[in-house]
Amino acid sequence: MYLQLVDQIKHAVEMCVLTPGDQLPSVRILANELVISPNTVVKAYTELAFEGVVELRQGAGAFIVDQERKPRSGEALRDAKVAVHGLIARFRERGLSDGEIRRVFEAELLATEEPATKRGRRM
Repeated sequence: MYLQLVDQIKHAVEMCVLTPGDQLPSVRILANELVISPNTVVKAYTELAFEGVVELRQGAGAFIVDQERKPRSGEALRDAKVAVHGLIARFRERGLSDGEIRRVFEAELLATEEPATKRGRRM
């Protein structure tokens, strides 16, 4: 569950919904809104801090960090979405179920995950 939260926050940063300096909701507030354990939120925020996405400030909260790198363009993300859409259509034509397609994508993402990301995830 915490990995889903990590991915959703990273996606919001990529899409510029969250920008450098933005404060994330407190652990307690986010846990209540999502109806999850506060420990899950803490684990997600800790992972994001480890990956350099957020800065945790004692007593102040979690803030989005300025990555000081070229942000992904919206065009690149749209191109990726179009490519994935095409792949999904081809897989469905070949008779694969959505669950099978999802497992293939997830397995390949895990198999090709960057080493820094693998080290950062604590299960």
